[in-house]
Amino acid sequence: MKYMRKKNVFRRRRLTSSVRKRITSYYTESEQEELISAAATLGVSLSSFIASAALNEARKIKPRQRS
Repeated sequence: MKYMRKKNVFRRRRLTSSVRKRITSYYTESEQEELISAAATLGVSLSSFIASAALNEARKIKPRQRS
């Protein structure tokens, strides 16, 4: 039996050569609960969940140029 890898699976981000900068965002209480629940379901931190989701959306709008 072959195991297929799920598409768009959130994985822990490895920050090897990144510049760490803080980005602040604001949510209503119900939005925050929804985000926390979704992150917990995937087994990732809220910060990682939001960063991955934001990058995915940004790449849909303007895909990275490949070398």
